[in-house]
Amino acid sequence: MQRDKPFFNYPLPTEKKWAACFWSLLEKAVELNMEQRTHFADPRQQQIARDLLHRFPGVNCSFFGGYPEAERVRIYARPLSLPGGGERETISCLVLKGDFPEGVLTHRDFLGALLSLGIKREAVGDIIYRGGEKAFIFLVKDLAAFVKLNLQKAGRYNLEVQEVELDATAAEFEPRRVKEIRGTVASMRLDAVAGLGFGLSRSKIAPLIKGEQVKVNHQLVNQPSRPVKEGDVISLAGKGRLEVVEKKGESRKGRTHLLLFR
Repeated sequence: MQRDKPFFNYPLPTEKKWAACFWSLLEKAVELNMEQRTHFADPRQQQIARDLLHRFPGVNCSFFGGYPEAERVRIYARPLSLPGGGERETISCLVLKGDFPEGVLTHRDFLGALLSLGIKREAVGDIIYRGGEKAFIFLVKDLAAFVKLNLQKAGRYNLEVQEVELDATAAEFEPRRVKEIRGTVASMRLDAVAGLGFGLSRSKIAPLIKGEQVKVNHQLVNQPSRPVKEGDVISLAGKGRLEVVEKKGESRKGRTHLLLFR
């Protein structure tokens, strides 16, 4: 079945490029009658993939990042006639152990160590570090042996790298406790709500939004005045994410009471 390529109506060039690549992958799965897979896709790329999948009724997709709550996942596209179930054989989990003090290293230190080896970002899934003496990295399985051999430091701290079975990580990744944030904002503008949630003044959060450091529902936003609503998820680079849970009414001065989860 021949399909006309759609006009990829996405706001960012990177989104258009991803859409075109995923469309080609779906076409290839149909043409060759073989499973095709992506590298790791972020939540926005996953949204785009689901949008495009509707145009291919004969193709099924599964999403897997190494553990059930993974944010970055690989996408596996296969004709309906083919069985699935081989996703676990394409992802490895490495545990990085070291004598690094609490609060010194961050997610970026471990990612930077990997990228310094020449590994591309899309080959790396979630990096989970919650303090302490170990971090977990999910990556395409073909790279596991190379990383074990060559990854020696994160920052100035020596690392011991081991591969672990995916099933052995389940207890490590129980959901983190949610921090409730309650407060008031003058309006439901992005800069006001994000400022409340991340503990920053509007004058400090606004340049970060304009500098494309903030996403709403996994999409980059550069307008501080953009309205947000209940259910929206706001993320700030290097600071994590928060959810706008509920509007709790207005104060006597007309400010909006909010409940946020971070």
